[in-house]
Amino acid sequence: MSDLSHTLIEFWNQYFKEIEPIKLNKDEVKIESKLDEELKFIGDHTTRVLDIGCGLGTCLMTAKLLGQKMIEGIGIDPSEHAINFANETVKRSFISGLTFFQGDHHLLESYPDHAFDGIVCSNTLDVIPTDISEIIIKEIYRLLAPGGYFLLKLNFHLDQAMIEKLKMESIGHDMYQINGVLRAVNRSTEVWIQQFNGLTLMRQAGYKRAPQLPDDRILVFTKPLL
Repeated sequence: MSDLSHTLIEFWNQYFKEIEPIKLNKDEVKIESKLDEELKFIGDHTTRVLDIGCGLGTCLMTAKLLGQKMIEGIGIDPSEHAINFANETVKRSFISGLTFFQGDHHLLESYPDHAFDGIVCSNTLDVIPTDISEIIIKEIYRLLAPGGYFLLKLNFHLDQAMIEKLKMESIGHDMYQINGVLRAVNRSTEVWIQQFNGLTLMRQAGYKRAPQLPDDRILVFTKPLL
């Protein structure tokens, strides 16, 4: 593992450390954003979903609770604290079919081709080293079943003013760090779409994560039938 990757994992593990598991009430989970709409789409149109870089597991939980078709969800994340939160929260909330595993991109190798008809990747590919994201993208192609759906969420594209405001330091290859931690792989939406030219882009939308910030980006792809 490179020093860059190790520092990144340590950063996010510490970030998630103090977050306590909760009990979710299914009746209180509602569509409140474009991201929720697309997660419901995944939950309504797929049965087995993989979330790569799942963090606290909220995307899988939302897809499962809002959707009507989803049976099983697997989340993978390097953060021990995030995974502990996710597994304990689904246990307390009596959400069936969701399991979360601590591990990095190497864990993807353990799943067979076309193992999932839905894949979610939210705020992951654009905050990790490009050599790792390239490996994950290849795995997404391999793991997604023909006719399946891939939901990709990206942070907003940084302009120079925002880079300066956040005091980000360029470390090459569109990568920027803050205080020694990689925080952005700053590519345009068009460049990200090109990374998935073997998939068909169905739609794209903006997602307002915070009122004072530009819109994050949501892309929904499907894999052509064989």
